[in-house]
Amino acid sequence: MDHAFDLKDDVVLDPSAAAQIRDRLGIPDGRAPKLAFHAGPGDAVGTFEQWAEGRHDARVPVLTYSAQFYSLVAALGAEALVLTESESRPTVADPRFRFVCVKREGSAKGIRWHLAERDYARRLAAAVSDWAPDVTILGGDLKPSAYHALAGRGQLILSLHNTFWPMGNRPQTLKSRARQWLLGRALARAKGAVCTSAECARQLETLAGDVQRVKTEMSQVRPEHLHTPRARKRARQLLFLGRIEANKGVFDLLGAFGALARRFGDARLVLAGSGSADEALRDAVSHQDAAAQIEFAGSLDADGVHDALRESDLLVCPTRTEFNEGLALVVLEAAAQGVPSVASSVVPAAETVGAACVTFPADDVAALRGELEKIMEDDEAYTRLARNAVPIRAKMLDRSLGWSSCLAGVIAA
Repeated sequence: MDHAFDLKDDVVLDPSAAAQIRDRLGIPDGRAPKLAFHAGPGDAVGTFEQWAEGRHDARVPVLTYSAQFYSLVAALGAEALVLTESESRPTVADPRFRFVCVKREGSAKGIRWHLAERDYARRLAAAVSDWAPDVTILGGDLKPSAYHALAGRGQLILSLHNTFWPMGNRPQTLKSRARQWLLGRALARAKGAVCTSAECARQLETLAGDVQRVKTEMSQVRPEHLHTPRARKRARQLLFLGRIEANKGVFDLLGAFGALARRFGDARLVLAGSGSADEALRDAVSHQDAAAQIEFAGSLDADGVHDALRESDLLVCPTRTEFNEGLALVVLEAAAQGVPSVASSVVPAAETVGAACVTFPADDVAALRGELEKIMEDDEAYTRLARNAVPIRAKMLDRSLGWSSCLAGVIAA
């Protein structure tokens, strides 16, 4: 499903924002603002190819950060340096954008990993320094040395998509606290931040103190993916949507559903996604008495994600405590389709959707089974839960709450 779009639909700027940004950054007349963007491991080049053709990335069920960044650059009349981990280059020529590959070692372990990350920080700083940006936008998954090295390369703005520890489970060992102190000193070099959840913002404040300008963005959906939510009367079609990994709690969900499947013979569990635990999960399902009630949907594109959500009654997000969940976007995507959720206690998105989500203690299969059982046996309680999901839709269509609009506000503030 391809739809042409206007960049004005993606970024909402105050009428004076461009002038404010030039003034705040001391940019002389006649020169475009220069923004450096650490795009991370995603396919920022592939997204750019689709953006340049006037389309959103068909692979992703929400507006991507990189597409929103490209739209912001265009709206501000800026120039951009995009730092990627991929050697691919756009086939579409656009003088406003320069893509530079800075490779990152992903397989090293132990001391070799620490040395590789320090070297990655050095190479990032060198690439940014050569370009001399006014603003450098960095993710939150770097070594402290990277933030110190890049703090002098224009204003440093953080884009935090993950938490630094699982919500409610801050490490307290002496070594962990020392690492947190070092990281906090580095993050404090930033002039502002855009956070994917309130929990990310809280953890940033815990580590770095009062960072000057912080906004929490709302993930944005495309209107063509949304239809009038159907009336949901009972919870029978359960959906897991995400990476198939043990730390995402998929085996916990399998155990909980297997214990309930005999009682709810018309219930179905759909497992959508892929990951390193695919084979192990398939083997575990094959040993379940409820195997006939479980379906593997595999990886889904944007249309497939929203179709699966519309057909579901309940999303289950059972992330375990060993995973640093920055938001769990699927909970918001589900709410936008009128689908309520059951989520573990380390999922920050539960706070965002409020009464449309029931939480249980992470890692507790019995507690997960108990919450599912209550929802599946009480149709009235379920319908109330589903109705509570409806209000989130308007926020996920309000582009003034999106990442790029928040980023512009942080830079201009």
